[in-house]
Amino acid sequence: MTFVYKYLFTPVWGGVILMAIITTWNAGDAFSYNWSRGVALLFGWAMIWMSIMMVRLKSVEATQDHLVIKSFRGQKTVDYKDIEWISQLAMINPVMISLKYFDKETGESKKILILPGMSSQMFNFNFMKELEMTTFIRERLTAFNPDYSKELEPSRWIPAGLMFVTGLPIILMVNFHFMNSI
Repeated sequence: MTFVYKYLFTPVWGGVILMAIITTWNAGDAFSYNWSRGVALLFGWAMIWMSIMMVRLKSVEATQDHLVIKSFRGQKTVDYKDIEWISQLAMINPVMISLKYFDKETGESKKILILPGMSSQMFNFNFMKELEMTTFIRERLTAFNPDYSKELEPSRWIPAGLMFVTGLPIILMVNFHFMNSI
């Protein structure tokens, strides 16, 4: 599913919305004109978040001994002792896992997003319950690094909060613009 979300869903979704905006941008009626301007603002906001997701989203295989991060450039093995934290994002669907690890090759810490298999998310309407993959990786972290503490993990609510805080001004601007143009 990582490939689908990263390379198919976001470009297709973005392309369809962009085509709708372009089609109605210079329409003669006020509704189409206002709609296209409002949607363009919301589209820009959504594409910023989707771009962040596209860049950070990685295909990962979790084994008993390490993580394997797969990309077009090959595979990278990350030892569990090199993982700084793991956190499953709240209120975001499909559910994603955020992970920060130390990259021995570059000497830097890197953050990635993981999209667990969709079969583990089917009919999962409990946004607070962690997926099996999150629990498994955290257990492996604790096994390889006894000093690991769940308290060091960032809040799972930060991404949802950031989306809300950055989206609220856009929604208010769009609403204000529509109310003044009626």
